[in-house]
Amino acid sequence: MEKKDFSRRDFIKVAGGSAAVMMLSGTGCTLLSQEKAAAFPRAGYKVFSKGTIGQIQLKNRLIKAATDVGATNDDGTYMKEGFEMYANWSKGGVGLIISGHMTVVPQSQKDFLFNHNLTCIHDDKFIPQLSKMANAVHDTNQDCKIFAQINHIGMDSISNPISASSIPWPFVKKNPRILSLNDIKEIKSLYLAAAKRAKAAGFDGVQLHGAHSFLLNTFLTPFSNKRTDQYGGSMENMVRIVAEMTDMIKSSVGSDFPVIIKVNCFDKFPFDGMTVENYPQFLSILADTGLDAIEISEDIKTMDETKRQAHWEMLGKKVKLDIPIVLTGGNISIEEMEKVAELGSIEYFGLGRPLIREPNLPNTWLANIEKDDCDCTACNQCIDHLLAGEKMVRCFEV
Repeated sequence: MEKKDFSRRDFIKVAGGSAAVMMLSGTGCTLLSQEKAAAFPRAGYKVFSKGTIGQIQLKNRLIKAATDVGATNDDGTYMKEGFEMYANWSKGGVGLIISGHMTVVPQSQKDFLFNHNLTCIHDDKFIPQLSKMANAVHDTNQDCKIFAQINHIGMDSISNPISASSIPWPFVKKNPRILSLNDIKEIKSLYLAAAKRAKAAGFDGVQLHGAHSFLLNTFLTPFSNKRTDQYGGSMENMVRIVAEMTDMIKSSVGSDFPVIIKVNCFDKFPFDGMTVENYPQFLSILADTGLDAIEISEDIKTMDETKRQAHWEMLGKKVKLDIPIVLTGGNISIEEMEKVAELGSIEYFGLGRPLIREPNLPNTWLANIEKDDCDCTACNQCIDHLLAGEKMVRCFEV
């Protein structure tokens, strides 16, 4: 008889709820009762096993990736509907929620104006409402963690675009102002202050937004970083600003407070950008900056929706890092995510738009072996309408 190798997923499907199954965790094996195995058919999947980022333990490997929620009024106050959305994601079963990006600078025509209101973390006066956001997550599910994504919009500013260099991205109409060394020093202090506020507000960590054409992204790709000082040239110099920010935050806030980053790995520009060929070296250098995890993301402006499932699965196979990799983009099937998880290089999976449509999707996947995919069609209307002036992000197909 031909020998057949069974994965954990295959075994659970065969055994179903009629037998006790072994759930693998980071500390060993735990017997699941027949009742639990029947109630949660995928409880033994790796994506539903515990993990750690820094010193924070997560109940599973599914992460609510940052998507801008809106919910911010013109005066910077936050709408109750926004808090409710975070509570629903916490209730829905993810192990970690990463907030929509929070601005480290004020929004105004004089300063940095985006095309809609952003969540504010640039002043101590916003700590109470940030605490309310963190509490909405923790009070709903004490096992769910939340990181604050902190950001400077950089060249995406309508009023004052700034960048590592004067090179505009293809969709930016103005040439950005080049940051001086003094500007960079001030920017780093703004991120540090924001991280302190996140910690004071009860967040479990922070994520630096280094993707999607925002300020840190302009340092992290050779397309827009043409600097000749210590912040440009080699990849080591390109990531220097991240290394310095990470060190400042951990030195001030505490080494047990995770600092992670979200980065693009394929700019899809015709020249000089981050590519399949140079990104493994980039990630390896970035991983040595003191970060606790790296989220690989694709810029939504250039995303190829004809290849939706796990956009970076092929790329993720190329790297092995000493810190966790979060794969975000096209994670529409729990079965496909489990296959990728079993390969070993990808530890976590980020879901953005699918959880806007189905906040309870992780719980549904865990309990319902018949549901593999999400209902999200990646039409992107949720984000498009928000950028066009909607106050709250929502799915327009339900």
